[in-house]
Amino acid sequence: MDEYLDCLFHYVLDHMHVDARLDLIDYSRCNAAEDMAWKALEKALTSEQLNLVEDYKAALSGLRFLEDQLLFEKAVSLGKWMTRP
Repeated sequence: MDEYLDCLFHYVLDHMHVDARLDLIDYSRCNAAEDMAWKALEKALTSEQLNLVEDYKAALSGLRFLEDQLLFEKAVSLGKWMTRP
C-alpha cells in the first residue's frame, strides 16, 4: 500500500472505531460479549494457558489487520475503476 492509501486507511480505521463505539448497538453488544468471554477465560485458565491464548489473539489480530488493509486497498481500486470515464 502506498503512503497515501496507508494514511487514508488509518484515518478511516480510526474514525470507524469512534463512530462504531458511539453509534452501533450491535458493535457495543459484540464488544461486551467479547469482554465477558475474556473474563471467563481469565477465571478458567492457568497463566500459561492465558499466555497461549494471548499469543493466538495477537497473531489473529495481525492477520485481520493485514486482511483489512487488503480489503481497503481493493475497495479503493474498485472505486477508482468505477469512476473512470
